Amino acid sequence: MNGSGECAGIRSQLGVYLTGSIAPVDRAVVVRHLADCEQCRAELAGLASLPALLRRPSSQAAVQSPPDGPPGSGAAAPPPGGPPESGAAAPPPGGSPDSGAAGPPSGEALLGRLLRSVARRRRRRRWLLAAAACVLVAVAGIGWALRPAGPTASNTDTAGSVLGTERVDGVALLTDADGYTLYWYGPDTPAKSACNAACARQFRPLAGPAIAGRGVTGAVVTIVRSDGSLQATYDGHPLYTATADTGPGQTRGNGTRVGDGVWHEVRLVRPG
Repeated sequence: MNGSGECAGIRSQLGVYLTGSIAPVDRAVVVRHLADCEQCRAELAGLASLPALLRRPSSQAAVQSPPDGPPGSGAAAPPPGGPPESGAAAPPPGGSPDSGAAGPPSGEALLGRLLRSVARRRRRRRWLLAAAACVLVAVAGIGWALRPAGPTASNTDTAGSVLGTERVDGVALLTDADGYTLYWYGPDTPAKSACNAACARQFRPLAGPAIAGRGVTGAVVTIVRSDGSLQATYDGHPLYTATADTGPGQTRGNGTRVGDGVWHEVRLVRPG
């Protein structure tokens, strides 16, 4: 599991990642982290479901009946001076019919209630949609404001992770942008990775595209993996980082056997 500090940095970028406005370099870091962090994946799923929760009407609103009109509006008043209906009881001598008796609502009253109910529901729906949009904009803005400062993006659309070098035990090794050692796998070919599923969880593919940094003189190419994602290669070797390495300058994955092949650190100067 990743450290809480790394998770905090990733969660601050989930807003811009969800809206698609994240920089390519940051996107590669977020995708690589989400592949191993269940908590951050749950956080992303919660953000993605937020608009649907806001649009769902409450059960109380669904069963609430529209308010009636003013008291007495539905009562049927007898015509002025006219006799009561033939089926009604005659008033007592000197008395008058009961003016407070309410009859069934007329068709116009029912239509008015229905129109008012529909109008209220439409206003509520517009308000909820506007609130959901505001929440997404706010989350995206916070994520953009809190994202870690990175190198200035180049003018090309293919610029991604910058490959670098680091000397470990007197040997110049190829590293990713964070200084972690990069590895190559024996069964791989220049155009295809043989490390998938459980293997890719131990040795994570380096997302492409990538560019050669200072001191990196080999050919840097991008290939398409079997799942459709991009992976960077160096001198015909698909590149990976090892989950066993917890910091820059470590080579714990070197010489490890996984499946039918052995892992090797990428050396910039091969021994004679």
